[in-house]
Amino acid sequence: MADAPLIITPEATADLHRLRNTAARKPIDMQEVLRRLATPRGKRLHMAQMEAQTIVIPGPWDFFVTFSIETGPPAGVCRHMSMSIKRDGRVPSVAAVWMVCEELGFSGGIEACRVWPEQLSDGGTAINVVQPLSVQQASYG
Repeated sequence: MADAPLIITPEATADLHRLRNTAARKPIDMQEVLRRLATPRGKRLHMAQMEAQTIVIPGPWDFFVTFSIETGPPAGVCRHMSMSIKRDGRVPSVAAVWMVCEELGFSGGIEACRVWPEQLSDGGTAINVVQPLSVQQASYG
């Protein structure tokens, strides 16, 4: 797959900062998400929340960015960004992904994150980036 260019305008930067603030105000409990996904109604509720936490960065091709703060995963509280582009055969470049990540509060470089591709239902590919905000300590006996 080929990369596609991204231009982050001042308006897009403001949208990303609003998205970051929304995610901070509405963290997602991953244990609750797992329970929700067990029912069609729960899936719809989860998708509605994710759509509300998605912005479009306009340009020659629209980029879609979804961002959440997740509580409850084994790694502790995490940032989670998903980014895709509406252009067949294209994915966001590593540089584009990291530019967006930095606006959303990620730090330490892409190497400090867990990154994976996700096949979308429309045939596209999203790039997911997760970074722990805090690490939970295991309790041993």
